[in-house]
Amino acid sequence: MAIPKTSARPGPRIRRTQAERREEMRNRILDAAVGELSRKGYAGFRVNEVAQAAQVSKGAQTHHFPTKESLVIAAVQRLYEASYTRSMKLIDALAADGDVFEALMRDSEKFYLGPAFSISVTMLSLGEHEPELRREIQKVSRKHRLPVEAAWLQALLAWGLPEETARTVLYLTQSVFRGMVMRRFLRNDPEYVRFSIAQWRRLARQQIEAVLPAGVRPG
Repeated sequence: MAIPKTSARPGPRIRRTQAERREEMRNRILDAAVGELSRKGYAGFRVNEVAQAAQVSKGAQTHHFPTKESLVIAAVQRLYEASYTRSMKLIDALAADGDVFEALMRDSEKFYLGPAFSISVTMLSLGEHEPELRREIQKVSRKHRLPVEAAWLQALLAWGLPEETARTVLYLTQSVFRGMVMRRFLRNDPEYVRFSIAQWRRLARQQIEAVLPAGVRPG
């Protein structure tokens, strides 16, 4: 005799807690704020457009972020936290025989040519117009990037580079990418970026190969 089929009943609906709903809304607002800052910069940033993009009421947004400045700082903090986590994971995952310089180049390109640094540059140039906001952005940048810089230095030293060479490679790599960002304010030129990266990679490798211990081959 055939066994009659029974329709499966859906399980009980799991209701989110109030804290979970608040966190989900806060994340939506921050994601929207990051998007607005990335597209329009601080000068074009409008809190009402963030609320629209996040699909929340102005009151709900104000509840989480009472002022424009608090929202902007939280959005920049979010970007820097993500970049910090990504950089540290990359450094921790370096293999014993890995190419540390190439990993540094990839990480520098991702950060300096990404939204976090570009946004913070425009805000650090505020000067005395909004000094408190400028100071807060400086704090966020230092908190998240100085440990990354120190970790990269240790990775280059562990690779076998003398300290002077390791510092030179690290600091100039950062300076090259910072310069590309500043160039964007004059002209967005992808060919300039490609040329600069290729030339710095060539020059840096000459320095690295001259001092790496025998048996360590980059690239």
